[in-house]
Amino acid sequence: MKNLFKNYFYFRKSDRRVIVTFGCIAVFAIGVLMIVDGRRPSPQPSPVMGRETVQDVGNEPDGLPIVGEMSAEQRGYVSFDPNTVDSLTLIGFGIKPWKVKNFLHYRAAGKVFRSAEDLGDTYGWTAEDVQRLSPYVSVGTAYQKRKETPRFEERKEHKEEGAKPVETKKFHTLTKVDVNEADTSMLRRIPGIGEKISVAIVRYRQRLGGFHSVEQLREISIVSPELLEWFTVSSSAAVQKIHLNKASFQALNSHPYISYEQTKALLQYIRLYGEVKDEETLLATGIFTKEEMEKLRPYIAYE
Repeated sequence: MKNLFKNYFYFRKSDRRVIVTFGCIAVFAIGVLMIVDGRRPSPQPSPVMGRETVQDVGNEPDGLPIVGEMSAEQRGYVSFDPNTVDSLTLIGFGIKPWKVKNFLHYRAAGKVFRSAEDLGDTYGWTAEDVQRLSPYVSVGTAYQKRKETPRFEERKEHKEEGAKPVETKKFHTLTKVDVNEADTSMLRRIPGIGEKISVAIVRYRQRLGGFHSVEQLREISIVSPELLEWFTVSSSAAVQKIHLNKASFQALNSHPYISYEQTKALLQYIRLYGEVKDEETLLATGIFTKEEMEKLRPYIAYE
């Protein structure tokens, strides 16, 4: 290096200019590289997303939760009104598609859901389904249960007793109540029956089209067998029949004894082969078993 510097003055003037120019370029290039390298972020070790890493992140206050331990709120579940909810929301809660279809058909037929418990009236829905959705059900004001206005006599008694609530008087002795004619007030007079059971009986009666036997009350899960002795079915009572060959999809599917799949199969059979003339023909289709026909027989008409 010392000889190079000493010999520099022996070069011609033009050569010295070239050497100085290249030297300046080299110094400038080295400076630029040093500046760029200084601004480059230092490399970080790659995270290892194994079981231990995910567990550690899940335990951090601001970390992401483990997928298997995510709460319903963390998964994005939100409150909904069963009277306006769409099918995708229900499926997102884990409700099976065929149950969602039953729900939508039941609602389209005029059903109004005033509480989470009303979801259980949908054919095929279980207590587990209702329990899963109950924390997220928020019935709109327009659909909430309206308080019944007391009759004039009740209002008068209410006023005279200093706003003391009117209590339902229970039967003290065994009294037979016609299950097809009793309203919720009459049903609540039976010992052991409150508002919830009385409403369940009336709603199931509406879905059936009327009871033809007291034993059908056992199909309501919250009605205990010992309550049956309080009921009777009038011999003149006539249940509401479904005209099998003319009924709509909603009318067939809303009946407790006809499932969604059976409704589809029956309508498809009628479309392909014509009207079902009698019970023998209906059994031959294989859509209903003999046991199912025993239950359904009082509720169907062929003409």
